Amino acid sequence: MSKKQALIRAELTAEEKAKPYSKYYYMEMAKPDQALIDKVNAGPIDPKDALRIENRNDLLNPGYLPAETGYCMLPNGTGVVAALTKMPGVTPEMFDWWFAWHQLEPLRYKIWDPEDHFDVQVSDEDRKRLLDPNIPMRERNWGCTHYVSEQIGSIKLPQPPKGADLKEYPLSLKFLSPKDFGFDMSRFKSPNVGTAICTMFMCHFIREIKGGVELRSRFWLGYKIENKKPVLDTSNPITSNADVVRVIIKELTLHSIIEFANLAKILPKVYAEETKKTFNKGNRR
Repeated sequence: MSKKQALIRAELTAEEKAKPYSKYYYMEMAKPDQALIDKVNAGPIDPKDALRIENRNDLLNPGYLPAETGYCMLPNGTGVVAALTKMPGVTPEMFDWWFAWHQLEPLRYKIWDPEDHFDVQVSDEDRKRLLDPNIPMRERNWGCTHYVSEQIGSIKLPQPPKGADLKEYPLSLKFLSPKDFGFDMSRFKSPNVGTAICTMFMCHFIREIKGGVELRSRFWLGYKIENKKPVLDTSNPITSNADVVRVIIKELTLHSIIEFANLAKILPKVYAEETKKTFNKGNRR
């Protein structure tokens, strides 16, 4: 880890340092694809090339869409973010596991992006679901909400509270099943789909490629999914403000490229180490 990175990262607690995966917090982060960074820094994509949330089932098609990486504002004041990440050595099962595992403890969220991830909290009820061995791994985050603090460019999300006060925290990610997100489940199968992690306004779409998977992330800032349909979200204090969205969409695109490049680096190792502890106890579903 470089001296600059050490200055950026907060010191871990003694309890965190004792965790076997704390070593990933101190590793040098993966270098993102510079071509993608340059593409984003060159400016926004043409809105006509952006995938509209109404057309999200186009992700189920083979091949690629006109803009797999980039950002833009739409005429209605909402923003679109797209990021494509190749993840060698990663499987859909690993990705599903990660989104159940990392929500349970702040350090697990921190090792994903040690320079920009600070905290994650879930309710006691959601924690029980995320740990329930009777629920298949890919379904455990469905219906759960996690509350995060992270840095996205110049914007730092505030620290979520603990316990009962979580429900008063306005900045949250509520996870949905792909069906509730509005995907056509009759087409939701290999080879065009490996898995998908969905929330009210974004999805991380995984499909298998030779030697690993590719992640196609999409964020529709200013929208949310209700009853499987997209509607404008006027309640979110960040994404309901077009001026804020205009500032954050470029930084969110860069953030996604960086954080998922690092996840691609650590996930196969973390998965191999941590699943040995639980899968041997009949927790592999």
